[in-house]
Amino acid sequence: MVATGVQAQQAETVEKIEVRGVRGSLSQSMNVKRQSTGVVDAISAEDMGKFPDTNLAESLQRITGVSINRVNGEGSEVTVRGFGGNFNLITLNGRQMPAANVASITGNPLDQGASGTTRSFDFSNLASEGVSGIEVYKTGRAAVPSGGIGATININTLKPLAQGDNRASVGVKAVKDESGDGVTPEMSGVANWVNDNGNFGVSVFGSYQERDSGSRHMSVENYQLYNWDVNSPGTFGLVQGANVTNAPNQGQLVAMPSNLGLGVNHDNRERVNGMLTVQYAPSDEMTITADATYASNEIQSTSVVDGIWFARQFTDMEFDGNPVVATPIRFTEDIDGGKDFFFQNLVMGAKDELSSFGFNVDWWANDSLNLRFDANVAEAKSGGAGPYGKNVIRFNVAGATAGWQTVDFGQRMPQASIVVDDSQKGNDNGIFDLPDVGPQVTRAISSDQTSDVAQFRLDGTWDQGSDIKLDFGVGYMSTEMNQVRYETEAQLGGWGVSDVGNIPEGLLEIGCTACAFEDHDMSGVAGADAMAVPAGATTISLGSVSFVGNAVHLLEGVAPAYGFTPGDLPAVASDNNTVKEDIMSLYGMATMDGEIGGFEANLVVGLRYEKTDVESISLQSVPEQIIWLSDNDFRIQLGSGTDALSEKHSYEALLPNIDLSVNLTDDLKARFSYSMTLARPAYNQMYTATSIGAPSRPTYLGGQGSGSRGNAALDPLESNNFDLSLEYYYGESSMVSVGYYRKDVDNFVGTQQVSQNLFGLLDPTSGQAGTVSGDAIAELESRGIEVTERNYFTMTALLSNPDAFPGGADDFEEGQAFADDVFANYSVGPVAGDPNMLFEVTQPVNNQSARISGYELAWQHFFGESGFGYQANFTIVDGDIGYDVGADPALDQFALEGLSDSANIVLIYEMDGLSARVAYNWRDSFLSEVNRGVSSVRNPLFIDEYEQVDVNVSYEFSENLTVSMDIINLTEEGQRQYGRSYNNTFFIQELDRRYVLNARYTF
Repeated sequence: MVATGVQAQQAETVEKIEVRGVRGSLSQSMNVKRQSTGVVDAISAEDMGKFPDTNLAESLQRITGVSINRVNGEGSEVTVRGFGGNFNLITLNGRQMPAANVASITGNPLDQGASGTTRSFDFSNLASEGVSGIEVYKTGRAAVPSGGIGATININTLKPLAQGDNRASVGVKAVKDESGDGVTPEMSGVANWVNDNGNFGVSVFGSYQERDSGSRHMSVENYQLYNWDVNSPGTFGLVQGANVTNAPNQGQLVAMPSNLGLGVNHDNRERVNGMLTVQYAPSDEMTITADATYASNEIQSTSVVDGIWFARQFTDMEFDGNPVVATPIRFTEDIDGGKDFFFQNLVMGAKDELSSFGFNVDWWANDSLNLRFDANVAEAKSGGAGPYGKNVIRFNVAGATAGWQTVDFGQRMPQASIVVDDSQKGNDNGIFDLPDVGPQVTRAISSDQTSDVAQFRLDGTWDQGSDIKLDFGVGYMSTEMNQVRYETEAQLGGWGVSDVGNIPEGLLEIGCTACAFEDHDMSGVAGADAMAVPAGATTISLGSVSFVGNAVHLLEGVAPAYGFTPGDLPAVASDNNTVKEDIMSLYGMATMDGEIGGFEANLVVGLRYEKTDVESISLQSVPEQIIWLSDNDFRIQLGSGTDALSEKHSYEALLPNIDLSVNLTDDLKARFSYSMTLARPAYNQMYTATSIGAPSRPTYLGGQGSGSRGNAALDPLESNNFDLSLEYYYGESSMVSVGYYRKDVDNFVGTQQVSQNLFGLLDPTSGQAGTVSGDAIAELESRGIEVTERNYFTMTALLSNPDAFPGGADDFEEGQAFADDVFANYSVGPVAGDPNMLFEVTQPVNNQSARISGYELAWQHFFGESGFGYQANFTIVDGDIGYDVGADPALDQFALEGLSDSANIVLIYEMDGLSARVAYNWRDSFLSEVNRGVSSVRNPLFIDEYEQVDVNVSYEFSENLTVSMDIINLTEEGQRQYGRSYNNTFFIQELDRRYVLNARYTF
C-alpha cells in the first residue's frame, strides 16, 4: 500500500483499522509510517475527539526530529530537524494555512508590541479534540506544495463518510493552572452523522477553553559589548579609583548589562474553535465535500515590572572570569541624589483569528482515472485586543530614589539591593512610599498582521491496477500578507521623575513583586547592608516594594494633566508593509512496484515546477530628527510625510524527488530518499521600507545608530535533501528505526551592511569640535569632570538652553539630583552645524550556504499483553555554521537558528480500562536569534536546555464514559534565555504545573 502525500483528496486504498486507546493509536501511527513512501511520522487520535495531548504542538514534540517552542509554558511553534516555524509548511486537510501571530504577550516584557512578520503557524490556536490525525512528511514530494524545508505537517480533521457511522462525543474539562486564579472550564463536542444510504454526512466540532495563568520573570533589556581597555575605565562606567576584581584581559570582549527588572504577569486566554464538514456522494464515482473552520484565540494580560537602570558610576566590579566574554557578576554604584527606580505597569491584549472555507470534488472518471478538484480561501488575523484597540499600553511610574545599589548576577536569579534616597525628590523619611513616586513615560503600541490565501488545485491519478501509477496536477495560490505597527509615546514627568507625589489617589497601591516568586530566593544581594553607603544604611531588595496600578487607569488619570489625549499620543514609530505572492505549480509523479535483487521494492519519481511572482509594498513614514532626551535615551521624531515604495521579483524552481523503499524481509524495511525543497524568505526580509534605530548611548561615547531595509528580490532557500533509514517492525505495536538525514541548503539569507546617513538626520551627540556637544566635552574636560553619559548630556543641555542657564557651563552641578531636573525639563535636538548621524544599515541578501545533518533513533515496544510499553526517540542535529560568541560585535554573523538535539521517553500502561502515561521531553540549548532586535548591539539569543515531565491517567468506566487527569509540567520547569555568555542573562521565567480533569462521554 503506497501513501501519496498530504492531499486528503488523493484516492488510495487504505486499510481501515478499528482501534481505541493509546496502544491502538500508536499502532495506527506506526502503520502509517510503515506503508508510506518517503520518511513519514504520524499521530492518530485514540478515538473520535480524543487526541493524545491537550495541545497539538505538545503532541508533535513526541515525534522523532520534532521539537517545539513554548510561550507561557504552552507549545506554540514547531522545529523539525533544526528548521523553525518559518521553514515548515503547515497544511489543513492538504491545504496551505495562512499564519498571523503578533506574539506581544509571551511573559517576556521585551516582547511587548512585536511586529507580526511570521510565516509560522501557531498550533496553540487549534483545539486538539477536533483533529483526527497529524502526519509529518520529512521528505519532499512533487505532489506536495513547496515551503517546507524542515517538513510538511498536515492536520486532518473528521470526514463524515470516512467515519461511516453516527457517533458523538462530549468532553468537559476543569483546568487548574497553579500560576493562575481558580479553576477554568474547557468544553468540546464532536458529532458525526451519516444517512441510511451512506451517501450524505455531516460532521461538526466545537470547543471553548479558558486558561488563567501567569508567570514570574527577570529580564535585562540589553548588554553593551566593549573591548576591555585598562587605560579607559570610564568607557565601562567605572569611576576613578574603582575597585575591579578578576579584571578581563586587555582587549577582551566585555558584556555590560543595561538594567535589571523583576516582573509578574497575569494572563487570561479564551479560545473558541468550530469546524463543519458536509459530504455528499451522488454516485459511487463522485464525492463532494464542503468544509469550514474557525478558530479564535484571545489573550488579556496585566503585568508589573520593577526595575533599576545602571547609571554607569560603578565603584566596585567583579567579573566572572570567562576567557571569551567577560561579564560583571557583582557591581556597585553610588548615585548621589538618587536615580530612577521604576515600575512598568502594563495592560496587554491580543487576538488571533483563523477562518477557512473549502470545496472539493473527487471523481472517478473511469476505472483507471481519478480526478480531484479542490478550492479554498482562508484568512489569519492577529492584532490588538486591549483598551483603545491596542496591543500594549504601558505606564511607567518611578521614584528618583535609587541612591546606592548593588547587583549580583552570579546567582541563579540575578538580584539587586538598593538604598532608598528620597531626600531630593520625596518626603525624606527614608521609606519608599507613595509620596516618593511620580509618572515617567507612557507608551501605546498597535500591531497587526493579516494573511490571506486563495488557492485551487486540479489533481489526477491514472492507475490501471498494474505496477505503475501516475499522479499529476496543476495548482495556483495567491497570498497577501499585511503588517501594520504604530507606536506612540508621551513624556510625562520624564526619565528623571520631575514630578513626585502627584499621581491621583487610588491609582496606585503598594505591592511586593518579589513575594510572588517561588523557585528562587528573592531576598537581595548577600551582605548588601554591610557594604551600603552611607554606612549603616538599610537596603531593600529589588521587588520587595512595588507600586502597582492599572496602566489604562493611570493613563487616563494622569496624561490629560500633561496635555495628552489618552487614545491619541504622539507617534514615534510607524510601519505598514504588504507582501504579495502568486504561485503557479505543475507536477508529475510516477509510482512503481517491483523487485530489486529479489526483494520487493517501491520507487516513486516526481518533478514539481513552480513559478512565484512577488510584490512588496511599504508605506514609509519619514523621520525628521533624533532627539536626545537624557543620558542614554533618545526619541525618533516622525514627520507627517509618507513615501510609498514598491518592488517586484519573480523566480522559478524545479523540484525533483526520488523515494525508494525495499522490503528486506517481511518485517525489515530500508528507505532512500532524495528531494529538493524550498522555503521562502521571511516576510520582514522582503519589506522595501528603511527603518532606523537610535543609538544606545551618545555616539561620542561609542553609540551607533542602526538601520535596516528589506530586499524583495531575495530568492528562496533551496535544499537538497538525502535520507537513509532502516525500520524493523517486529510486533503489532512494536518497532525500532534508525535514520540518517542531510540537507544541503543554498540561498540562506545573510546580511550586507554599510555605514551611511539616512534621511539627512543630524547627530546632536557627536562631540565634534564646533558643535554644542563638542563645546560640552571641552567644558567638562577643562573642569576635570568625568565625561559620563549623565554629565555629557547635562552639560550639553545647559549650553543648548542659554535662556534657562545664562551662566552656561558655570551653572553645571555635579550630582544626580541636578541631572534629573535637567532630564525632566530639557532635551537636546540637532541644530545646524551638527554632522550627519551615521547608521549601520543592514540589508538581507542571498549569500550563505549550510549543511544540516543528523540521526534519528526511535523505539516503540509493548511487552506482550501485559499492558506495559514505552515509546522512545532521540534526535541528533548538527550544522556546519554556528555562532561565534567571541567574534567582533561590529560584524554581522550568519548562523543556523533552532539547531538542537532532542529526546522523548513515554512510559505506557493500558489494561482493563486503565490507561497511564508518563512522558519526558528534553531539548538541548539552541540559538533562537542571531541578532536580538533591541538595538544595534549584536547580541545573540540562546534558549537554555529544557526538560518537561507530563502525566496522564484515565479510566474507562464504560464503553461510553472515560475520566482522565493530566498533570502538565510536573516538575515546574521554567525558561532561561541568555546571550554571548551564560551569565549574559536576558530572561528567566518561573512556570508552574497545570492540572486538567477531563470527563468524556461518547454516544
